[in-house]
Amino acid sequence: MKKILVGSLIVLVVACFSFVSLNSRQKEAVAPSPSTPLQYIYLTFDDGPLNGSENIDSVILAERLKISVFLVGEHALQTKEMGTYYKMYEQNPFVETYNHSYTHANNKYALFYSNPAGVLADIQKNEALLNLRYKIVRLPGRNIWRIGDRKRDDGTSGGIAADLLAANGYKIYGWDIEWQHHAKDGTPVQSVDEIEKVIEDRLNSGGTFTKDHIVILIHDEMFQKKWEESELKQLIDRLRQHDNYVFEHIRFYPNR
Repeated sequence: MKKILVGSLIVLVVACFSFVSLNSRQKEAVAPSPSTPLQYIYLTFDDGPLNGSENIDSVILAERLKISVFLVGEHALQTKEMGTYYKMYEQNPFVETYNHSYTHANNKYALFYSNPAGVLADIQKNEALLNLRYKIVRLPGRNIWRIGDRKRDDGTSGGIAADLLAANGYKIYGWDIEWQHHAKDGTPVQSVDEIEKVIEDRLNSGGTFTKDHIVILIHDEMFQKKWEESELKQLIDRLRQHDNYVFEHIRFYPNR
């Protein structure tokens, strides 16, 4: 009698296991595939070190999020404080530093770009001064791209200088959207809500230099508040609510 009961129990267990396995396989077979592609966000900061760089550094260190900063050599040498901000960026494991020229064209862009060899020398000087590891550049005052076999100019001077830089092994990155700021005090023009909406719309419309990749231009002077109060922290918190958004350094932007 015991043998019969044990045998029946084994049969029952095997049957239940088979049913569960079959049911699991059926669920796997009908499970929907992900419909939302990964979309890559490149937060890029220009003109540092400046007042605001220290708060950006604090936000990024606390949030443990990758950003790219394009540095100006003259700013790093301007005061001891600015030199300290540069070192903070250098020591932050989530920050990568790139080249935004030594002089920032002295803000005389047409004159600066009228001498392409001078532009190259300015970029090379900044690279040596700041010990920049990557030949990655954003040209001052110009939204120009030279990556792989792709290029885009913004319709003003600088294209010949960009071609010369590319011929010397530099990659040049522009931007897809800019979080604008007030010239008087550096505060952001668009609210966090507004800039988040622009990012979403541009990614979803495919209106970026590379589909599903968006380069956002921001300036260091915009964030002179402590990180807990910063609009930058608020934007990061909002963007992190999107499961398909990935933050990355500009060095990993697709070449093609």
